[in-house]
Amino acid sequence: MQWGQMRWRGERRNCLFVYLAGSAFGLLALGALPANAMVIDPIFGSSITSLSSASTVESAFDLVARDIADSFSSNATIDVSVSWGSVDGYALPTYAVGASVDPLYGYYSYSQIRSLLIGESLANPSGTALATAVAHLARSTPSGVSRYVVPSAEAKTLGIIPGNAADIDGYIGFAGTTSNYTFNTTGGAVAIKSGTFDFDAVAAHELEEVLGRISGIYSNTTPPYRTVFDLFRYTSPGVLNDSYTTPAYFSINGGQTNLGNFNNSSAGGDRGDWETLTSSSDIQDAFISPGEHLNLTAVDLTGLDVLGYGGSNLGDTGAGTPTRIAYALQDVPEPGSLGLLGAGLLGLTLLARRRSSTR
Repeated sequence: MQWGQMRWRGERRNCLFVYLAGSAFGLLALGALPANAMVIDPIFGSSITSLSSASTVESAFDLVARDIADSFSSNATIDVSVSWGSVDGYALPTYAVGASVDPLYGYYSYSQIRSLLIGESLANPSGTALATAVAHLARSTPSGVSRYVVPSAEAKTLGIIPGNAADIDGYIGFAGTTSNYTFNTTGGAVAIKSGTFDFDAVAAHELEEVLGRISGIYSNTTPPYRTVFDLFRYTSPGVLNDSYTTPAYFSINGGQTNLGNFNNSSAGGDRGDWETLTSSSDIQDAFISPGEHLNLTAVDLTGLDVLGYGGSNLGDTGAGTPTRIAYALQDVPEPGSLGLLGAGLLGLTLLARRRSSTR
């Protein structure tokens, strides 16, 4: 059966700064590209192709997609449906700026997931973050939630399904009007216009969600499953975190090193996103402010590396015939319950929810 997770990214309205900086993604092109670079293939719907600024939107999205794809050597082709004002046919909430929907495969046992990651690590060049992560995975099933799901894009790179399968691997939507965003179509320096959102940041955040940077934790109830990314979510060394409210951090060495704190804001927001602070400037922050320039960081790339995207030559990892889980969209919180305003978006595990102005 098939299931999908929705996530949305919300607006943080308390900071109105304009950042003048180089593209968060253009710098990636300076390094040597992998021999077998991944391909992210955007499929733009009529809600975008009919826009008067369609070429600008498409060029800006293509630039972000290429920069992320060129950072990895997976031989998968990731097909992403991109729309405006909705995501996978669902209207976006007024308090979000971007959203994504992930089709998921499952359920899998911990031993199957561990075997998948070990197999991918063996196919990877040595010295990747995945090699470190695999070396620190527990041999036995961790306590807590014991069943796992794999997003379609990641299923391709791990060899669960063919890397060139034609199915849509994720859906991304943007909210508001194009005038609400600053677009970067060249990769050079760009100033985020006052009162607008950094389109690169929203697009990259959603793309990483589609690639598997998501959590199975989305409410105070017991999570129905873990994702692969949840295997790197720690409360303390050796202790994985399944809590919606307990602080957690990202680590690839069994919890010994904290690479970034996950969002656990009382205002909501995805638990796979970073905690958003006044000093935050990461594309995976749970909330974004108008006029704010966010950056794609090395830790963001590490988060995708440990999901399997650093490798090529994928082989049979023994996971068996995949079963696609049926869509089961999360309930979308009412804007009043979050105390948030909005621009509008809902998607995969809907991207970062909007936070109230408390600072």
